[in-house]
Amino acid sequence: MSQDAKTKSPEEKESGGFLHRLFTREEHVTAERDSSSGSSAATTLDLGDIQGFILRGYRMPMVRHFLLKVGVPVEARKLLGRLVSGDESDTPQITTAEDWHVGFAPGPGDNPADLPRHKPDYCLNVGITWPGLVALEVEDRVPTLAFKSFNAFTSGAAARAELVGDTGASAPQNWIGSFGKGNDHALVTLHAISPNAMAAYSDRLSALFTEGGAFREIWRADGMALMEMKDGTPVPTSKVHFGYTDGISMTTIRGGPERYTPDHQQPCEPWLFVLQDEAENYFVPEPKELGLNGSFAVFKMAETDVVGFEDFLQSNKDKIDPELLAAKMCGRWRNGVPLALSPDTDSPPGGITPEQLNDFEYVNPDGSGDPRGLRCPVGAHMRRINPRGQPVAGQAHPGGSNNTHRLIRRGMPYGPVYDPAQPYDGVERGLMGYFINSSIENQYEFVLSQWVNDSEFAGAVRLNPKSKDPMIGTQDPAESIFVIPQANGGPPIKITGLGSFVTTRAAAYCFLPSITAIKFISNLQ
Repeated sequence: MSQDAKTKSPEEKESGGFLHRLFTREEHVTAERDSSSGSSAATTLDLGDIQGFILRGYRMPMVRHFLLKVGVPVEARKLLGRLVSGDESDTPQITTAEDWHVGFAPGPGDNPADLPRHKPDYCLNVGITWPGLVALEVEDRVPTLAFKSFNAFTSGAAARAELVGDTGASAPQNWIGSFGKGNDHALVTLHAISPNAMAAYSDRLSALFTEGGAFREIWRADGMALMEMKDGTPVPTSKVHFGYTDGISMTTIRGGPERYTPDHQQPCEPWLFVLQDEAENYFVPEPKELGLNGSFAVFKMAETDVVGFEDFLQSNKDKIDPELLAAKMCGRWRNGVPLALSPDTDSPPGGITPEQLNDFEYVNPDGSGDPRGLRCPVGAHMRRINPRGQPVAGQAHPGGSNNTHRLIRRGMPYGPVYDPAQPYDGVERGLMGYFINSSIENQYEFVLSQWVNDSEFAGAVRLNPKSKDPMIGTQDPAESIFVIPQANGGPPIKITGLGSFVTTRAAAYCFLPSITAIKFISNLQ
């Protein structure tokens, strides 16, 4: 975790990205000085009660998502209980955030002197939608049930799609697999270390789903790290279909179980991702047995129009070099080098170490840096989804923290590697996974509505009123624009005619219950 995606394979480091990033059993707590912030991290996290992918990346090369509809509620609740029983011989078990010691970089609470445990051949997690909780009869059996701070979750992804730009081709009526139709009750996510492990655990799970009519599988889809040949052998990479190296900027959690290379950003408070009583902007769902140590996640499947993107770059070659345009739109060169550190070349003299790739700022506390976007355009994708110290909507002073809107992304590409020699192959490819947060409204929806799809997000920097995120924004080619400022007073380069290069194919707002909560649900009579 302490190295850049370019130096680790996804078996060691799961692929991460702009849409997205995807997902053990003794009591494990963390409380020590956080070296990246210089302040004391007093928060204690019960890692054995928290689903693993909330706090850790699994670094496995493949994933399978199962969408389930509740059949017989009592049998469905029983099955959920078996998934947290601790009896691996009975059923695969939900993965918690406890240390494996193999495949994880030791974090603040891990003892490097401990003998490493064997890295598991699978990881398993479950998310439940509000219709799923209703179908499981939790609402009927728990009179004190309350999600009063979480209207987005109870309303669901389809009802709030327009707010986050899921309109037109991305609108809920075009979603696949019964997403947004009320039958999308639970998402079970299986990561695996190999095709054999994926097949074996998928077969076990499929059989378990149908026992006693507990669940009916209504959709499944696979993601896999993109491969490239190295010494004649296919090797997983951390790239996405648009060609960018991904997973470089990671969200650091104060007192969390994983440690990343220090950068200019302050660590995030744990309650932004794990539901805790000390949270500043929400009430933990009631009863506490259900709410504490849980989280929320937006599952999203997004098709990427690689052909359209590459054609668009070439169509503007008279204005700007296509690779420079690709870098300006993203905020990084395709090899991961950030424009903030190297605005003119992806191979700066002397190079940039992996530890430096995420260690930069856009605007410093004294207002210096790149406030006008001469190095990295203010409207670039990367600068929109993580503005760092840029004064933006939700944070109005230079060098301030935008942490209350941060997301943890767990996901992988789906579909084969794009071959520029055969661009029109008719094969769908994209990204699929979770945006994890404690408040869908204040994190996921805020970022999509205020930063990605709004021109006013940048505070004192006035963007064109039609400006949106050039890579994932919901664009109208007739009026879209992306402006690239030029140094020395030169006229800006105005790129027009951008389309929507990303189309939502499925979405669901999920509750990620703790192990305690799953046992609570399973024991309801």
